[in-house]
Amino acid sequence: MNKMKRKSIICMMLLSMMLGMFSTSCQDMLTPDSERHAYTVAEDTLYSYWGILKSLQNIAERYVILNECRGDLVDESAFVSDTIGAIVNFGKVSDPEKWKDGACAYLRISDYYHIINSCNAYIAMCDTMRTTGTNQSYMVKELAQVHSIRAWVYMQLLYAYGPDRVPFYKEPMLTTDDINNFVANKSHALLNAQVLAQELGPDLEVLEKYELNSEYGLPGYGEYGDPYICHSSKCMFPIPIVLGDLYLLSGDYAKSAEHYFEYIKTDKCGSLLVGKYRCMGNLDDRLDYPIYRYDAEGSSISVGAVIISSNNIPYVETGAVSKSTELITCIPSNMGKLQGRVLTDINRLFGFQAELQSYKGEITSSDGEESEIYDVTLVTLNRNYERELIPSRGYEALCDSQKYEIYVGTVSGGSLQIDTLEVLPDVGDARRAWIYANNGAQWTFREGDDILYGKMVSKQNPGGAFSTVYPAIYRKSTVWLRYAEAINRAGFPSYAFAILKNGLCSNTSWFPTSPEKIYNSKTVYSLAEKNIFDYSVTDSLYCYVDYLTGDTIPKGWQADNKIYSLSDLKVEVAAYFQAEFDASQGTDEPLPEVRTMDDLSVRWQPASAKAFSNTPALAEDKACACYYLDRRELARAGSTPYMNFDLVPGQSQNQRIYFKEQGKLFNRDYNYETFPSDTDPTILYTMGIHQRGCGAIRYDDPKQYGRSYFNYVGMVQKKIKETTGKDLTEDDIYSGSYDALVQDAVEDLIIDEMGLELAFEGSRFSDLYRAAERRHNPDYLAERISKRHTGEVDASLRSWLNDKSHWFLPIPQE
Repeated sequence: MNKMKRKSIICMMLLSMMLGMFSTSCQDMLTPDSERHAYTVAEDTLYSYWGILKSLQNIAERYVILNECRGDLVDESAFVSDTIGAIVNFGKVSDPEKWKDGACAYLRISDYYHIINSCNAYIAMCDTMRTTGTNQSYMVKELAQVHSIRAWVYMQLLYAYGPDRVPFYKEPMLTTDDINNFVANKSHALLNAQVLAQELGPDLEVLEKYELNSEYGLPGYGEYGDPYICHSSKCMFPIPIVLGDLYLLSGDYAKSAEHYFEYIKTDKCGSLLVGKYRCMGNLDDRLDYPIYRYDAEGSSISVGAVIISSNNIPYVETGAVSKSTELITCIPSNMGKLQGRVLTDINRLFGFQAELQSYKGEITSSDGEESEIYDVTLVTLNRNYERELIPSRGYEALCDSQKYEIYVGTVSGGSLQIDTLEVLPDVGDARRAWIYANNGAQWTFREGDDILYGKMVSKQNPGGAFSTVYPAIYRKSTVWLRYAEAINRAGFPSYAFAILKNGLCSNTSWFPTSPEKIYNSKTVYSLAEKNIFDYSVTDSLYCYVDYLTGDTIPKGWQADNKIYSLSDLKVEVAAYFQAEFDASQGTDEPLPEVRTMDDLSVRWQPASAKAFSNTPALAEDKACACYYLDRRELARAGSTPYMNFDLVPGQSQNQRIYFKEQGKLFNRDYNYETFPSDTDPTILYTMGIHQRGCGAIRYDDPKQYGRSYFNYVGMVQKKIKETTGKDLTEDDIYSGSYDALVQDAVEDLIIDEMGLELAFEGSRFSDLYRAAERRHNPDYLAERISKRHTGEVDASLRSWLNDKSHWFLPIPQE
């Protein structure tokens, strides 16, 4: 592109953005306190914080649509429009006019720059020195949020239009001269991940400290919208999360993990909830398909006597952000056009027609003395099967490939007797209940004699009613999954897997006991009494003596349980054998020669899945949850601040597990109070994200170790075999010789889990993009997306996407 062409493009984008800024109403959606309006109305039109939030609504649904249409979990239906079809196919269309800025509102770049320029203006003009009567600067919280929103929008702009293709700037452009001066500067920066990290990261880190040390929320705001929609804290973009995203995108994984952890350890996040947002899968003798249902408390939004929606997944959490909720950040929609902008495009594209409906009535108090008249016009949804977007075969195959595990046992006298663990056939991942279900029943439609299940996506409008609290930008599982992505690449793959399997939290029985405590402890156990070394394995630098061939254990070694380096072992064993030989001489049965190392049975293997479970440091019938952690990672984690899970309190809820009884194909709930229990408030626990859709597995039952399909060694072996053809042993995985392959395998598992947990929420393309970029492998993204239509590779689309320039939206050309 020549310089004149670039100048034309930038002028057009900025002029369009500037005109949009001055024509957009910045009317507040909240009733602010009087102090917030210390600046003038004229200035408020330029940099009102809530005006910026209102502008976010212009790209809210686009965040979901662009990310999902360009991912592997969504496919086009026979009813797809030309413009949406062009996005789904990355511009690989017969009519190029369908793939250009202006052809479709979702491709309009100026909406992003309108928000960015408004943020720039706010930052430049905000008077952070202005204080309240208590001498507190009441504008700093809003300033921090504007910085955070600007960074988030820039990241979305990069994911949509690609690196080094559109301009980056921090100064406000409020006049034509500003634009001309910017265009005349031939050295202006272009947007890419490194520029974002270097230019925005430092200011955000300064403001992060302020945000973390202050009360969470904005001054003068509580409820968002009238009628009530959600608490204003859910409109915030927490700086630690945005910084985590920023450094994850730029490839600084340790720094990314550090910032995610700063949020995780606050009282607004914490561990994953044990008793909420889990789905149950089951089979029924009368049906030939699986049934899914929620395992969570329902919630509702009501206006007067009218219940707007009733459901039980995170999108309708309307209260303040807290550790007992899932939803962290959303861009809310209004309930009706009289209240403001109503977001209906996501529902429409996935098959729900929005209609206005009026609710009128009178509410009389219980004592009959007071009454209130309500007259509300709201948006309701009706199914329209001529939807444009449907779940892909790739998404269904991903769900089907999971194993829903369940306990087999009986309940007798109020006690649960578990016999074994098994996989329920044909169920797969039950989180599709969040995707397809309406109050436990699937949305279905008929085509000939076949019933096609799960083709009506209702995730963003659960219960079949309009949900005002979406799109969901961040929720607790989003943060944990991205933290897992970061720590895996920072050198902690087994911990990253633990987030999927068991969760990470403060608990004395959750992590393996430190090697020093195990190996140096003096216990009543001896090698003669218990083969405890079946459960105590060292890394590749060490070995231990199991027993002497044809002999009893040397007396001095019975209670020591020593671990030896090979050189130390040879010296000590040689000294022992020499003393043994010397002592035998002059006896009735002298030894003919000094024995050698070949006469020992030496166990030599790296830290493995048995590394720390059932050690003497724990109760004989209990074991730690994350028994599979790599010993090398365990040692490093102790000195890594963002791996200190003593700072992450668990949950004090009962863990609900499902089991089938006496071979019958139905499930029965049993509120089994796991060890550790609710009775000890100092011992809490959490759950793994994978358990939300594949069955809750008790961590403290030694009988089940190694039996779960979803185990660290087995899943890493499976992924490495699929991608490289290599058959690695357990010892290989822990040896350190294949760490790069192990990290790739764990990342594949995380990407799968993101697809299962976050499907259709708006992050899929960005998740695939980051993985493909860090591997320098365009085919990582291309192959997955090429399979979405039939489940088989579309060679033409795969070839198209192996050219990275085709991944992004078109840049304005005139």
